[in-house]
Amino acid sequence: MASEVHRSQTHLTQSRANFMILVFTAIFGFIGLGYIGAVIGYLIPLKGAGSRPQDLGRVSDLAFNAGVAGPFTYDATGRGDAQGVFAVRTGSGSEVNLVLEQTCRHLGCPVAWTPGSSTFNCPCHGSVFNKIGDRIAGPAPAPLYKHNFRIKDGHLWVEGRQA
Repeated sequence: MASEVHRSQTHLTQSRANFMILVFTAIFGFIGLGYIGAVIGYLIPLKGAGSRPQDLGRVSDLAFNAGVAGPFTYDATGRGDAQGVFAVRTGSGSEVNLVLEQTCRHLGCPVAWTPGSSTFNCPCHGSVFNKIGDRIAGPAPAPLYKHNFRIKDGHLWVEGRQA
């Protein structure tokens, strides 16, 4: 009976094979965690992450047509996906009151400014938005995205989507 080895004692000794299995499991586990982290980062972006202020030019040089200038190219998310934005004057003054994104909230089509009717129209599915971006008609579920902006030294700076 003294020569009998308990089964639990055989599992306590490490062999090269067990060590290599442990090492490769750890390596592939860390690689898998990296992929999972990348997928989560893609699916759940940080709100406002990456967007940087962008100068659209001097306000006096912007070509306004019935109170709207644009579209201007702007990286709305900070990830290199350029969006168009419009600068809007809602009153009779010369100041910009609003910056609207060109993206329709229905399926992401670019809207166009129609000065004759003073509306933004989506050519794909027929959504219509008024001059301040509110939905008037069509399948879009929400108004156009608004962007934060400021006027600095006569230049219009767009600073990212409003939350």
